Amino acid sequence: MKKEEENKVVTKTESPCPSDGVCTTEILKNKSLVIKTDEFGSTYTQIIDNETTSIIVYQYNRIVKGDLQDAGYREEIIFEINNNDTELNLTNKELQQTKMHFGRFCFCRGQTGYYKVEEGKLKLKKINDNITLNLDFTITKVPQIIKTITSSIN
Repeated sequence: MKKEEENKVVTKTESPCPSDGVCTTEILKNKSLVIKTDEFGSTYTQIIDNETTSIIVYQYNRIVKGDLQDAGYREEIIFEINNNDTELNLTNKELQQTKMHFGRFCFCRGQTGYYKVEEGKLKLKKINDNITLNLDFTITKVPQIIKTITSSIN
């Protein structure tokens, strides 16, 4: 097993997933999230090694039927937690303590990329290596399908 695979745990989510897609939650252990901006002003993420933090990534991937080009659609929530934290209860702008971003990726001109999550509520509990999270959030800059995430990561 590669070292990267040892630090990655994937689990199914408990919150309802749209019937036309697949939803997963994964934790990238001992990684840190760096938020960058390109020359066009678009935000993107970079993942680097860090023994004190881990990254949680939730994804909804729409299943594309046939070989339709440009029909792909994905939403993502990505954020960072401190490995020593056992509980988080954050609301609205406090969510940025975790560098939380919403990603929307599709053939939707001007409405793709990563956006700061500044409206919502995150409850996270960690007992040993078991993490439960509940997140309700709203993005005002682009349309979104996923608004609530409930997940357990073992």
